[in-house]
Amino acid sequence: MLAAAALGRALTCTLLVADGLKDEETFQVTFNGDGPLRGVMATANGKLESRGYVGNPAVTLPPTGAGKLDVGGGVGKGSLQVVRQKHLPGADLPSQYSSITEIRTGEIPEDINYFLLESEQRQGALAAGVFVSPVAAGGAAEGREESGELQPPAADAPPSAGVRVDAGGGWYVQLLPFAAEESIVRLEENIAKLASRSPTSLVREGLGPREIVDLLLDGLEPVFADDKPARVLRTMALIPREELEEMLTSNEVIEARCEFCGTLYRSTPEELREKLEARE
Repeated sequence: MLAAAALGRALTCTLLVADGLKDEETFQVTFNGDGPLRGVMATANGKLESRGYVGNPAVTLPPTGAGKLDVGGGVGKGSLQVVRQKHLPGADLPSQYSSITEIRTGEIPEDINYFLLESEQRQGALAAGVFVSPVAAGGAAEGREESGELQPPAADAPPSAGVRVDAGGGWYVQLLPFAAEESIVRLEENIAKLASRSPTSLVREGLGPREIVDLLLDGLEPVFADDKPARVLRTMALIPREELEEMLTSNEVIEARCEFCGTLYRSTPEELREKLEARE
């Protein structure tokens, strides 16, 4: 169960950070710790496809004093390596960038958040969790264990034959440079209110992504990106005519992505030409 919790957290975090990347761009984390898990690796791309592994999945550790899964003890101390595949303007293929920092807690989200702050100056908050059940030899789930709270199986429960992942989730909030101080204070208050509710408890309560966002941004009256199709057309119209004509005669699907929220718009050359001509 410890390996499932550690890997689940890592996969969730990489997916959250990778959201908004271009399809071929990737965000990868590798925890090279001295703990019995013998390393945790996870990677995700802009398509929100992810994969990962744990060096030694057959690890069992006593719960922490707070009754939680000891993911930090399983990871241990060592280094966190972060590798980004990023597509630079004018380049045919993505370029690779690698950074290494010290593992602070081994709890996964905290360490990745430290990296984003220290190495990329991206101030924010990141949380992730996994809810798993030990599966008895007969196939039934006996007892439950969560990344935040431990509920051991009954004393007379049959031996476990594996684990079942019942739920997983997380959230990531990033502050922009121009964020107002009062907005930062309110966001911190909202996050503090969620301290006793793990991401998986929110999911198991039936909350969807929008409901969780509403809890995080309560009282902030968020203004979302103005990335309506009309705005995309205005942006396309600013492209030099020669370059635009080349795009319109390429017979390839034309893509435009909002830099604020990552929404990807696709259009055929014929559709785009009709829309641009209608604007003129």
